[in-house]
Amino acid sequence: MSQLVVQADTARAIAAFTSRPSHALLLTGPPGSGKASLAIQLAEAILQLSPGTLSTYPYLRHIEPIDGKTISIETVRELEHFLSLRVPGQQIINRIVIIESSQLLSPEAQNALLKTLEEPPLASLLVFTATSEDALLPTIQSRMQTIAVKRPSLDALTEHFKHAGHSSQRIGQMQAISGGLPGLMAALLEDSDHPLLPATQRARLVLQQSTFERLLAVDELAKQKALCRDVLFILTQMAQLRLRVATGKDFERWTTILKASYAAVSALDANAQSKLALTNLMLQLG
Repeated sequence: MSQLVVQADTARAIAAFTSRPSHALLLTGPPGSGKASLAIQLAEAILQLSPGTLSTYPYLRHIEPIDGKTISIETVRELEHFLSLRVPGQQIINRIVIIESSQLLSPEAQNALLKTLEEPPLASLLVFTATSEDALLPTIQSRMQTIAVKRPSLDALTEHFKHAGHSSQRIGQMQAISGGLPGLMAALLEDSDHPLLPATQRARLVLQQSTFERLLAVDELAKQKALCRDVLFILTQMAQLRLRVATGKDFERWTTILKASYAAVSALDANAQSKLALTNLMLQLG
């Protein structure tokens, strides 16, 4: 598991699972924590594949939601057909299914998975990622092992990315932008794709703009609900990280950003209008 910096407790749990894998595993953690990368590395370790080669493995099914949309029951039915096929070989695990953002499985899709989880196909492993255990139905949760993907310390992140050849200055910048989320931080440092990158860029822009410029952008951002949620998430992560070291006026500013971001999230959770929640946020950012 050397490709991704992993918190010590999480690394021990992953190593224990790899040595004695069961039929289903749920990796939980916030967006950007590296769950998807960890799922891939785990699968490669169990299958004894070289790093970076899982995508070419013939008995892999990797399911990702498209543009944050619900994963449908039709997708699960196609998966059930894949799992019904025979796989050659005598390995303990020789077929892998990865379902990213499984909290987006529709209730019908989750219920359709119950039989598979109750009567798992031979030599098959299903790896789910989700923001939390509670994001899935209790009947699904109870039929799989769960490992929380905890956030590494800032020192561990710094050491890891220095070893990968990045400068201390750039690592510090990317820590501040990513909120110390290892998956997002790696994507920023390596200029690769990550679902949270557009939100990260937008959050940085919001903090650089004047109040007038922010208010002009409210209408457009309110129409992009997924991006809106992601921007609020990134703002909270950035604020939490900055508050660890901020003092004086800087501390007051980041406290205001954190409170305003949480208030906007709470308003959206209470089904408030996106435009109203964002307007209040932009005004409070000052």
